[in-house]
Amino acid sequence: MDALQNLQAIEDIRAVKARYCRFLDTKDWDGFTSLFTADATMDVQEDTGNPPVTGVEAIVAQVRFAVDHAATSHQVHTPEIMLDGPDKAHGTWAMQDRVVWQEGKSPIEGIASITGYGQYHESYRLEDGIWKIAALRLSRFHVDMHPV
Repeated sequence: MDALQNLQAIEDIRAVKARYCRFLDTKDWDGFTSLFTADATMDVQEDTGNPPVTGVEAIVAQVRFAVDHAATSHQVHTPEIMLDGPDKAHGTWAMQDRVVWQEGKSPIEGIASITGYGQYHESYRLEDGIWKIAALRLSRFHVDMHPV
């Protein structure tokens, strides 16, 4: 890949992550599903205690369980994206999220909302000319929990 192709790939991956936040926060589950490879993995064990999941259907189900009954805002910043070849890449994103559950819908007893700070660690794969998330791991530095 030449320099222009490298820059285009990095920009395309940035757009995938921007859509990740938008689709998640607007609850566009079809759009959200389209961002992942069929065999993608998601590891949010550090955050939730749940074991990592594999497969786009399992990923969407886990995310929906956490946020379907919440107003959310996910923001990502300062991407560090490295190409590992013409069809593979990895990256790290600083993140902050805010999750405010509807009354009585929080999966965390006694907690109405959270504000979290951390990083997304991801790998990407080019499939049929489209960059997709192949693996995602969330690490948290801190979570502010706001009681009911």
